[in-house]
Amino acid sequence: MTELLPTTVVGSHGTPAWLWLAIDAAREGKLGEADTQEILNDAVDVALLDMEAAGLDIVTDGEMRRVDFVVSFYDRMRGLEKILYPRRLGHLGPDQIDAYVAREQVELPEDGFGAVAELTYARGRTTRSLKVCLPAPVQLSFRIRPGGPYRTKMDLAWRFAELLNGELKRLVAAGATEIQIDEAAPMIPPGGPGETIEVFNRAVRGVEAKIDLHICFGNFRGRPAVTPRSYAPILPHLAKADCRQVHLEFANREMAEVELWSEYGGDKKLSAGVIDVKARHVETPEVVADRIRQVLRHCRPEKLYVAPDCGFSQTARWVAVEKLRAMTAGRDLVRRGLQAG
Repeated sequence: MTELLPTTVVGSHGTPAWLWLAIDAAREGKLGEADTQEILNDAVDVALLDMEAAGLDIVTDGEMRRVDFVVSFYDRMRGLEKILYPRRLGHLGPDQIDAYVAREQVELPEDGFGAVAELTYARGRTTRSLKVCLPAPVQLSFRIRPGGPYRTKMDLAWRFAELLNGELKRLVAAGATEIQIDEAAPMIPPGGPGETIEVFNRAVRGVEAKIDLHICFGNFRGRPAVTPRSYAPILPHLAKADCRQVHLEFANREMAEVELWSEYGGDKKLSAGVIDVKARHVETPEVVADRIRQVLRHCRPEKLYVAPDCGFSQTARWVAVEKLRAMTAGRDLVRRGLQAG
Protein backbone atom coordinates (compact mmCIF):
# COMPACT_ATOMS: atom_id res chain seq x y z
CA MET A 1 0.00 0.00 0.00
CA THR A 2 1.32 3.45 -0.94
CA GLU A 3 2.09 5.60 2.09
CA LEU A 4 0.24 8.87 2.53
CA LEU A 5 1.59 12.11 1.06
CA PRO A 6 4.08 10.88 -1.55
CA THR A 7 6.70 13.45 -2.54
CA THR A 8 7.66 14.39 -6.08
CA VAL A 9 9.11 17.21 -8.17
CA VAL A 10 7.65 19.21 -11.02
CA GLY A 11 10.43 18.37 -13.47
CA SER A 12 13.73 20.22 -13.62
CA HIS A 13 16.57 20.08 -11.11
CA GLY A 14 19.25 22.61 -10.24
CA THR A 15 22.16 22.76 -12.69
CA PRO A 16 25.54 21.51 -11.36
CA ALA A 17 28.39 24.03 -11.62
CA TRP A 18 30.36 21.86 -14.03
CA LEU A 19 27.38 21.62 -16.39
CA TRP A 20 27.44 25.41 -16.82
CA LEU A 21 31.05 25.08 -17.95
CA ALA A 22 30.08 22.29 -20.34
CA ILE A 23 27.28 24.41 -21.83
CA ASP A 24 29.78 27.21 -22.50
CA ALA A 25 32.21 24.72 -24.03
CA ALA A 26 29.50 23.34 -26.30
CA ARG A 27 28.63 26.83 -27.54
CA GLU A 28 32.30 27.35 -28.38
CA GLY A 29 32.41 24.11 -30.36
CA LYS A 30 34.79 22.38 -27.95
CA LEU A 31 32.71 19.23 -27.37
CA GLY A 32 32.27 16.20 -29.57
CA GLU A 33 29.10 14.12 -29.66
CA ALA A 34 30.53 11.51 -27.28
CA ASP A 35 31.63 14.24 -24.86
CA THR A 36 28.16 15.75 -24.86
CA GLN A 37 26.43 12.44 -24.20
CA GLU A 38 28.77 11.57 -21.34
CA ILE A 39 28.22 14.97 -19.72
CA LEU A 40 24.44 14.81 -20.06
CA ASN A 41 24.30 11.24 -18.75
CA ASP A 42 26.35 12.31 -15.74
CA ALA A 43 24.01 15.27 -15.18
CA VAL A 44 20.97 12.98 -15.13
CA ASP A 45 22.75 10.64 -12.71
CA VAL A 46 23.48 13.56 -10.37
CA ALA A 47 19.88 14.78 -10.47
CA LEU A 48 18.54 11.31 -9.69
CA LEU A 49 21.01 10.84 -6.84
CA ASP A 50 20.06 14.21 -5.36
CA MET A 51 16.36 13.38 -5.50
CA GLU A 52 16.83 9.91 -4.04
CA ALA A 53 19.07 11.23 -1.25
CA ALA A 54 16.38 13.79 -0.41
CA GLY A 55 13.89 10.94 -0.01
CA LEU A 56 11.59 11.63 -2.95
CA ASP A 57 9.08 8.93 -3.82
CA ILE A 58 8.59 9.94 -7.47
CA VAL A 59 11.55 11.31 -9.43
CA THR A 60 12.34 12.73 -12.87
CA ASP A 61 15.55 12.92 -14.87
CA GLY A 62 15.81 16.55 -13.80
CA GLU A 63 15.30 17.61 -17.43
CA MET A 64 19.08 17.84 -17.49
CA ARG A 65 19.25 17.27 -21.25
CA ARG A 66 17.13 20.37 -21.90
CA VAL A 67 18.57 23.88 -21.89
CA ASP A 68 15.04 25.14 -21.27
CA PHE A 69 11.82 23.23 -20.60
CA VAL A 70 10.30 24.66 -23.81
CA VAL A 71 12.86 26.41 -26.02
CA SER A 72 15.18 23.42 -26.30
CA PHE A 73 12.49 21.59 -28.27
CA TYR A 74 12.28 24.29 -30.95
CA ASP A 75 15.74 23.42 -32.27
CA ARG A 76 14.42 19.95 -33.08
CA MET A 77 11.55 21.28 -35.17
CA ARG A 78 11.31 21.98 -38.88
CA GLY A 79 9.25 24.91 -40.13
CA LEU A 80 10.51 27.48 -37.61
CA GLU A 81 12.93 30.36 -38.09
CA LYS A 82 14.84 31.87 -35.19
CA ILE A 83 14.12 35.54 -34.47
CA LEU A 84 16.96 37.98 -33.80
CA TYR A 85 15.68 40.38 -31.16
CA PRO A 86 15.88 44.08 -32.06
CA ARG A 87 16.67 44.78 -28.38
CA ARG A 88 19.43 42.64 -26.94
CA LEU A 89 20.79 44.71 -24.05
CA GLY A 90 19.50 44.94 -20.51
CA HIS A 91 16.92 42.79 -18.79
CA LEU A 92 14.67 40.49 -20.79
CA GLY A 93 11.16 41.76 -21.39
CA PRO A 94 7.92 40.95 -23.19
CA ASP A 95 9.41 42.24 -26.45
CA GLN A 96 11.63 39.15 -26.38
CA ILE A 97 8.97 36.48 -25.84
CA ASP A 98 8.74 35.36 -29.47
CA ALA A 99 11.95 33.42 -30.08
CA TYR A 100 10.87 31.88 -33.40
CA VAL A 101 8.47 32.54 -36.27
CA ALA A 102 6.57 29.78 -38.08
CA ARG A 103 7.31 29.66 -41.82
CA GLU A 104 5.70 26.34 -42.77
CA GLN A 105 4.00 23.38 -41.12
CA VAL A 106 5.84 22.42 -37.95
CA GLU A 107 7.30 18.93 -38.08
CA LEU A 108 9.49 16.84 -35.80
CA PRO A 109 12.27 14.37 -36.62
CA GLU A 110 11.72 10.63 -36.46
CA ASP A 111 12.52 10.54 -32.73
CA GLY A 112 9.97 13.27 -32.01
CA PHE A 113 10.64 15.40 -28.95
CA GLY A 114 13.39 13.02 -27.82
CA ALA A 115 11.56 12.10 -24.61
CA VAL A 116 11.68 8.35 -25.26
CA ALA A 117 15.48 8.36 -25.18
CA GLU A 118 15.38 10.43 -21.97
CA LEU A 119 13.00 7.92 -20.38
CA THR A 120 15.03 4.92 -21.49
CA TYR A 121 18.23 6.21 -19.90
CA ALA A 122 16.65 7.40 -16.65
CA ARG A 123 14.64 4.19 -16.20
CA GLY A 124 17.89 2.25 -16.11
CA ARG A 125 19.40 4.52 -13.46
CA THR A 126 16.78 4.47 -10.68
CA THR A 127 14.42 2.07 -8.96
CA ARG A 128 12.10 4.88 -7.84
CA SER A 129 8.83 5.68 -9.57
CA LEU A 130 9.74 7.78 -12.61
CA LYS A 131 7.74 10.60 -14.14
CA VAL A 132 8.22 12.09 -17.62
CA CYS A 133 7.46 15.79 -18.18
CA LEU A 134 6.65 17.64 -21.40
CA PRO A 135 5.37 21.15 -22.11
CA ALA A 136 1.69 21.62 -22.96
CA PRO A 137 0.47 22.65 -26.43
CA VAL A 138 -0.35 26.23 -25.42
CA GLN A 139 2.98 26.52 -23.63
CA LEU A 140 4.83 25.32 -26.74
CA SER A 141 3.08 27.95 -28.86
CA PHE A 142 3.78 30.74 -26.37
CA ARG A 143 7.16 31.78 -27.82
CA ILE A 144 6.43 31.32 -31.51
CA ARG A 145 5.16 34.13 -33.74
CA PRO A 146 2.39 32.88 -36.06
CA GLY A 147 3.25 32.67 -39.74
CA GLY A 148 3.05 30.34 -42.72
CA PRO A 149 -0.07 28.17 -42.33
CA TYR A 150 -0.70 29.44 -38.78
CA ARG A 151 -2.72 32.63 -38.29
CA THR A 152 -2.73 32.52 -34.48
CA LYS A 153 -0.76 31.02 -31.64
CA MET A 154 -3.71 28.72 -30.99
CA ASP A 155 -3.38 27.34 -34.52
CA LEU A 156 0.14 26.39 -33.48
CA ALA A 157 -1.11 24.97 -30.18
CA TRP A 158 -3.49 22.60 -31.94
CA ARG A 159 -0.63 21.43 -34.17
CA PHE A 160 1.51 20.83 -31.10
CA ALA A 161 -1.34 18.85 -29.55
CA GLU A 162 -1.15 16.45 -32.50
CA LEU A 163 2.62 16.14 -32.24
CA LEU A 164 2.50 15.67 -28.47
CA ASN A 165 -0.13 12.97 -28.76
CA GLY A 166 2.20 10.89 -30.89
CA GLU A 167 5.08 11.46 -28.47
CA LEU A 168 3.01 10.46 -25.44
CA LYS A 169 1.91 7.23 -27.08
CA ARG A 170 5.52 6.42 -27.94
CA LEU A 171 6.45 7.05 -24.31
CA VAL A 172 3.78 4.63 -23.09
CA ALA A 173 5.01 2.02 -25.56
CA ALA A 174 8.51 2.53 -24.10
CA GLY A 175 7.27 1.92 -20.55
CA ALA A 176 6.17 5.31 -19.22
CA THR A 177 3.48 5.00 -16.55
CA GLU A 178 3.21 8.63 -15.41
CA ILE A 179 3.42 11.67 -17.68
CA GLN A 180 3.16 15.28 -16.60
CA ILE A 181 2.09 18.03 -19.00
CA ASP A 182 3.33 21.50 -18.03
CA GLU A 183 1.15 24.54 -18.68
CA ALA A 184 2.56 27.91 -17.62
CA ALA A 185 0.35 30.00 -19.92
CA PRO A 186 -3.22 28.81 -19.22
CA MET A 187 -4.90 32.19 -19.70
CA ILE A 188 -3.35 33.03 -23.09
CA PRO A 189 -5.84 31.52 -25.61
CA PRO A 190 -8.57 33.81 -27.01
CA GLY A 191 -11.06 31.20 -25.82
CA GLY A 192 -9.64 31.49 -22.32
CA PRO A 193 -8.78 28.61 -19.99
CA GLY A 194 -11.59 26.50 -21.42
CA GLU A 195 -9.73 26.35 -24.73
CA THR A 196 -6.53 25.51 -22.85
CA ILE A 197 -8.26 22.42 -21.47
CA GLU A 198 -9.66 21.49 -24.90
CA VAL A 199 -6.26 21.52 -26.57
CA PHE A 200 -4.73 19.70 -23.57
CA ASN A 201 -7.34 16.95 -23.95
CA ARG A 202 -6.43 16.60 -27.63
CA ALA A 203 -2.79 16.07 -26.66
CA VAL A 204 -3.54 13.28 -24.16
CA ARG A 205 -6.34 11.57 -26.12
CA GLY A 206 -5.97 7.79 -26.00
CA VAL A 207 -2.79 7.88 -23.89
CA GLU A 208 -2.89 4.94 -21.46
CA ALA A 209 -0.88 6.35 -18.56
CA LYS A 210 -1.40 8.38 -15.42
CA ILE A 211 -1.65 11.93 -16.78
CA ASP A 212 -0.77 14.89 -14.57
CA LEU A 213 -1.48 18.52 -15.47
CA HIS A 214 0.89 21.10 -13.98
CA ILE A 215 -0.50 24.64 -14.04
CA CYS A 216 1.68 27.50 -12.86
CA PHE A 217 2.38 31.15 -13.62
CA GLY A 218 5.86 30.78 -15.05
CA ASN A 219 9.31 31.08 -13.52
CA PHE A 220 12.03 32.93 -15.38
CA ARG A 221 15.02 33.89 -13.25
CA GLY A 222 12.82 33.80 -10.19
CA ARG A 223 10.05 35.92 -11.66
CA PRO A 224 6.48 34.96 -12.59
CA ALA A 225 5.65 35.20 -16.29
CA VAL A 226 2.03 36.31 -16.03
CA THR A 227 -0.22 38.52 -13.96
CA PRO A 228 -2.66 38.42 -12.29
CA ARG A 229 -1.74 35.11 -10.72
CA SER A 230 -5.06 33.49 -9.94
CA TYR A 231 -6.42 29.99 -10.45
CA ALA A 232 -10.01 31.20 -10.18
CA PRO A 233 -10.52 31.48 -13.97
CA ILE A 234 -9.24 27.98 -14.81
CA LEU A 235 -10.21 25.75 -11.88
CA PRO A 236 -13.92 25.65 -12.85
CA HIS A 237 -12.80 23.96 -16.09
CA LEU A 238 -10.77 21.21 -14.36
CA ALA A 239 -13.65 18.75 -14.35
CA LYS A 240 -13.33 18.53 -18.14
CA ALA A 241 -9.57 17.91 -18.10
CA ASP A 242 -8.63 14.33 -19.00
CA CYS A 243 -6.09 13.93 -16.22
CA ARG A 244 -5.94 12.10 -12.91
CA GLN A 245 -3.83 14.63 -11.04
CA VAL A 246 -3.38 18.41 -11.05
CA HIS A 247 -0.34 20.26 -9.74
CA LEU A 248 -0.79 23.84 -8.50
CA GLU A 249 1.68 26.34 -7.04
CA PHE A 250 0.77 27.64 -3.61
CA ALA A 251 3.91 28.41 -1.60
CA ASN A 252 5.02 31.45 -3.61
CA ARG A 253 1.55 32.94 -3.24
CA GLU A 254 1.37 32.38 0.55
CA MET A 255 -1.06 29.48 0.01
CA ALA A 256 -3.62 31.78 -1.63
CA GLU A 257 -6.65 30.08 -3.21
CA VAL A 258 -5.92 26.66 -1.71
CA GLU A 259 -9.53 26.68 -0.54
CA LEU A 260 -10.68 26.56 -4.17
CA TRP A 261 -9.70 22.89 -4.29
CA SER A 262 -12.62 22.03 -2.02
CA GLU A 263 -14.98 23.39 -4.65
CA TYR A 264 -13.32 22.33 -7.90
CA GLY A 265 -10.98 19.41 -7.16
CA GLY A 266 -13.63 16.74 -7.61
CA ASP A 267 -12.21 13.22 -7.85
CA LYS A 268 -8.80 14.36 -9.07
CA LYS A 269 -5.65 14.06 -6.99
CA LEU A 270 -3.81 17.22 -6.00
CA SER A 271 -0.07 17.72 -6.16
CA ALA A 272 0.39 20.81 -4.01
CA GLY A 273 3.30 23.20 -4.34
CA VAL A 274 4.61 23.75 -0.80
CA ILE A 275 8.17 24.81 -1.66
CA ASP A 276 8.76 28.30 -3.08
CA VAL A 277 11.23 27.81 -5.94
CA LYS A 278 11.36 31.57 -6.59
CA ALA A 279 12.73 32.29 -3.09
CA ARG A 280 16.40 31.79 -2.26
CA HIS A 281 15.59 31.18 1.40
CA VAL A 282 15.31 27.50 2.34
CA GLU A 283 12.12 26.65 4.20
CA THR A 284 12.28 24.82 7.51
CA PRO A 285 10.49 21.47 7.81
CA GLU A 286 8.04 23.15 10.19
CA VAL A 287 7.10 25.76 7.56
CA VAL A 288 6.58 23.02 4.99
CA ALA A 289 4.48 21.01 7.44
CA ASP A 290 2.27 24.02 8.12
CA ARG A 291 1.70 24.50 4.39
CA ILE A 292 0.78 20.85 3.97
CA ARG A 293 -1.68 21.07 6.85
CA GLN A 294 -3.32 24.07 5.18
CA VAL A 295 -3.81 21.99 2.03
CA LEU A 296 -5.24 19.10 4.05
CA ARG A 297 -8.11 21.31 5.15
CA HIS A 298 -9.31 21.15 1.55
CA CYS A 299 -7.94 17.83 0.23
CA ARG A 300 -8.16 14.31 1.67
CA PRO A 301 -4.77 12.86 2.66
CA GLU A 302 -5.09 9.89 0.30
CA LYS A 303 -5.47 12.28 -2.64
CA LEU A 304 -2.58 14.62 -1.80
CA TYR A 305 0.93 14.63 -3.24
CA VAL A 306 3.64 16.96 -1.93
CA ALA A 307 5.82 18.92 -4.37
CA PRO A 308 7.63 22.20 -5.01
CA ASP A 309 5.76 25.01 -6.77
CA CYS A 310 7.61 24.48 -10.03
CA GLY A 311 10.86 23.15 -11.44
CA PHE A 312 14.30 24.06 -10.07
CA SER A 313 15.94 25.11 -13.35
CA GLN A 314 16.23 28.71 -12.08
CA THR A 315 17.52 27.63 -8.65
CA ALA A 316 21.09 26.99 -7.52
CA ARG A 317 21.59 23.24 -7.18
CA TRP A 318 22.56 23.32 -3.49
CA VAL A 319 19.47 25.38 -2.69
CA ALA A 320 17.29 22.96 -4.64
CA VAL A 321 18.75 20.03 -2.70
CA GLU A 322 18.19 21.71 0.67
CA LYS A 323 14.63 22.63 -0.27
CA LEU A 324 13.88 19.03 -1.29
CA ARG A 325 15.25 17.76 2.02
CA ALA A 326 13.10 20.26 3.91
CA MET A 327 10.09 19.18 1.87
CA THR A 328 10.43 15.50 2.72
CA ALA A 329 11.18 16.31 6.36
CA GLY A 330 8.09 18.51 6.57
CA ARG A 331 6.03 15.79 4.94
CA ASP A 332 7.31 13.31 7.51
CA LEU A 333 6.16 15.57 10.34
CA VAL A 334 2.65 15.68 8.92
CA ARG A 335 2.60 11.97 8.10
CA ARG A 336 3.52 11.04 11.66
CA GLY A 337 0.73 13.24 12.93
CA LEU A 338 -1.79 11.57 10.63
CA GLN A 339 -0.60 8.10 11.63
CA ALA A 340 -0.88 9.00 15.32
CA GLY A 341 -4.51 9.89 14.70
